[in-house]
Amino acid sequence: MKLTDIITKDGPVLNKNRPLLDALEVLNKQHVESICVDDGGKLVGSISFLDILFRIGTQRLRAVAPESLYISGFMRNFPASTSNDTSIRKAAKLMLELSCMSLPMFYGEQYLGLLHRRSLLRLVQERDIAISTLMRKNFPLIRSHDRVIHARKLLLESGIYMIPALNEDGLQLGVVGQGEVVNALVEFHKYVPEKHQKARIRQLAISAIMNRNVPVVNGSLSLGEAARMILKDYLPGLIIEESSKVVGLLTPNEILEYIVLTFPEEQ
Repeated sequence: MKLTDIITKDGPVLNKNRPLLDALEVLNKQHVESICVDDGGKLVGSISFLDILFRIGTQRLRAVAPESLYISGFMRNFPASTSNDTSIRKAAKLMLELSCMSLPMFYGEQYLGLLHRRSLLRLVQERDIAISTLMRKNFPLIRSHDRVIHARKLLLESGIYMIPALNEDGLQLGVVGQGEVVNALVEFHKYVPEKHQKARIRQLAISAIMNRNVPVVNGSLSLGEAARMILKDYLPGLIIEESSKVVGLLTPNEILEYIVLTFPEEQ
């Protein structure tokens, strides 16, 4: 299987002058990692939850209603591109180094499609290696009473898809991901007047937004089975537990790191 076999050829495309809320609707309903952005019919970049997370919730935007925000203010230009002969390993390495959710693919000047980070998981669906050998062991944790703005800070600093949320006894309750934080902050700015935002943002807690549907698995689970679970249910990743204690995370980031280490440079 090559990259040309896993690219998205007919994914959503939005003009950079469309409202940001249009992009959020597509991200939420179509479960895509990022959306292509065009300008006058030319593809110029993409927008993802991560791109929105960098700006939403900042003090500068508190006075601006979400309905008045546009994709152009949140999108990122394509930092690089791939071609029909780019190796799987090189594509994974580019995505990790550039912290991008997708890269366009071209054959000469012809656009072929968009390569999503999660699509690379299709290439490891038959791997038998235990996920305990590649899971992320160092990651932030958050309590259910912590504030959403704290979760935003941790997500941006760590660069991960999701953070486990624990109760007071240290037991896992769910996760908070980029999408949950972005949606919560947009709704907050939409309905809370600016003069009340500074006080009320401190009351917006993780417990109100966390995702309780991310599976908890054992480290002996195979990489192939883990990849299939993530793809099937559009999951941000999996939580690994031992004796009711969270010991690791497996997200597309860790799987891309595995690809960089194990796939050949040429194909």
